[in-house]
Amino acid sequence: MLEQDCSLWPYAVVRSERGHVRIGKCASVQDHAMIHIGWNDPTIIGDYCTVGHRAVLHGCTLEPGCLIGIGATIMERCVIGHGSIVAAHSFLPAGTIIPSNSLVMGTPGRVTRVLDKLHGNIIDALLYRENARAYATGNHRVWEIAEMALLAEEAEAILAREHRQWIERGIRGSYSTDEE
Repeated sequence: MLEQDCSLWPYAVVRSERGHVRIGKCASVQDHAMIHIGWNDPTIIGDYCTVGHRAVLHGCTLEPGCLIGIGATIMERCVIGHGSIVAAHSFLPAGTIIPSNSLVMGTPGRVTRVLDKLHGNIIDALLYRENARAYATGNHRVWEIAEMALLAEEAEAILAREHRQWIERGIRGSYSTDEE
């Protein structure tokens, strides 16, 4: 399921032979990323997530506002808490649970510190939304500073409106196929 304003960039692959994939609103799947399901595990990419170039997501869940670095691999039954960043080339083995607002690095990936990057991660997602809209019309452009300020304001409004719901859903563990 592709939600409103999500974007799939050149050579991104989404495969789902058995289960389903959900790509949330304003989520961005960058060039050459691979999105696949596990045997019994859907892949759920939350709203306002950015999945970096050549990342592999395999039967995992990204809660809203995550940033997955270039070349990172996240395996079955992993759950990445909202606002988290998984560093480039990190590997998260099956079943890894990452708390919200974490920076994850390494092979195997480990939480290295707590972050407060949710606002910035949402701005990144909104930038990619705008870039996708421009790209679809053949307009490849440089960002204007005034536009950046508007996106920052929009990100603040999103946080004010949705952040509490994300926390409550995460606590109940309801980022799952039950909502589909």
